[in-house]
Amino acid sequence: MNNGDNVFSGSKSAAGGLAFSAAVLAYIALSLVFSIICSAAGLGPESDAFVYVSYLLAPAAVCVSVSVVCKLKKLPFAQVLPVKMSPPASSVKWLGISVLLAFGLLFSLSWLNVAFEKFLSLFGYESEVGYFPDLGGARVLAALLVMAAVPALFEETLFRGAVLFCMREEAGDLNSVFIGGMCFALFHASPVQTFYQFACGCAFALLAIRARSVLPCMLAHFLNNAVIIVLQACGVETAGSVFDWVPVWAAVLITVLSALSLIAGTLLLVFGGQPLAKPQKGGVKYFFVTAAAGIFALAVLWISGLF
Repeated sequence: MNNGDNVFSGSKSAAGGLAFSAAVLAYIALSLVFSIICSAAGLGPESDAFVYVSYLLAPAAVCVSVSVVCKLKKLPFAQVLPVKMSPPASSVKWLGISVLLAFGLLFSLSWLNVAFEKFLSLFGYESEVGYFPDLGGARVLAALLVMAAVPALFEETLFRGAVLFCMREEAGDLNSVFIGGMCFALFHASPVQTFYQFACGCAFALLAIRARSVLPCMLAHFLNNAVIIVLQACGVETAGSVFDWVPVWAAVLITVLSALSLIAGTLLLVFGGQPLAKPQKGGVKYFFVTAAAGIFALAVLWISGLF
């Protein structure tokens, strides 16, 4: 028993799972406190203050949780959050791929959300209304900061930083890509966006592994959120697919170009580096043991979101 405890306490994979669970539970706790305060103050989800604070809860939970886990596990922050791209001469390449992925994922896979929502509606599911703050004039800059830049910085710190770079050494690269994608999708607790978020999570994870840095992922994540905000500010209803926004010929053109971008970016990642590292025995188990609390809590939220 002691040997097993020692293995788990010294496992980086277990540390990644612990960071994930801690962030999830902290986020849920903050959300509950915020809901109680809003209920007492009569603050509804349609207000700008509610929207902005809601977007800051997860980053706050990630900041505290990752910092505490790094200190408890004595993990150098530079290891958990690698910034310098490798090789440095390929920095432009990785950043370029991040742009290809952002454009490709957003415009060629948006139909996943629409299709899955229609499927769920067959069983009585009704999608929740998504609220945006006032995006008029210079206010769009505040939205870009709080709803695009901050989530990109802190969610990538957790998923492509603490989770991925702690897990991959023992769980292996391929396992880490798919497990990280699953955790990323669950974290958003949106049944409709599950498949799209999973695809984004896997793509960003592979990008982080190839670049050995979270910076390209932060850029791709920011662009994904920022484009939606800018479109919304321009009066485009982003809940649908690109075919709902522009004429058919333009929608077909955007879809084809974005699909080619996604394919090109994916191929460059799959065939653009060293062979993916294989897992060590028990590496996946170490992660799931400590991540179980977070996964269970998010699974409950995901299921409750269906009703």
